[in-house]
Amino acid sequence: MKPIYKFLSMAVLFVAMILISCDGEKDLVVIEGNLPIKTETLYMVGDATPTGWNIDAPTAFTPSTEDALIFSYEGHLNTGELKCPLKTGNWGGVFVMPVNNGCKISKSGIEESTISLMPTGQPDNKWRVEDAGTYKLTFDLRNWVVSATYISE
Repeated sequence: MKPIYKFLSMAVLFVAMILISCDGEKDLVVIEGNLPIKTETLYMVGDATPTGWNIDAPTAFTPSTEDALIFSYEGHLNTGELKCPLKTGNWGGVFVMPVNNGCKISKSGIEESTISLMPTGQPDNKWRVEDAGTYKLTFDLRNWVVSATYISE
């Protein structure tokens, strides 16, 4: 078979496959909003955290037994900054961060509850703990929100 005929027969076969596959078309489904952030781990690093900026051994959050996409931490936070990697050992990895850099965490709670996901850690937004003390931080990765409750000095 000559190369041109071989090419034409392949082209006809390809077009036939496309036309046949169109018979079973489905309606396009548009998903509005954010999909859940699927991860089994969440950590925090920063001078506000107990382990500081140690990306190899950051402070771990505990997943909820009722919902694996809700993580919490209850313990001391220093004044300073923090951000939340999904994995250890990689500054270029994925981080959960505030939408706006410098979002305040204080005795009155958290300034902005919406979180963002930064696949490369950039921009380098961080939360800013204004008042040292014992806090409960809860990250709901299903609904892209965080809450902060000041517990004590």
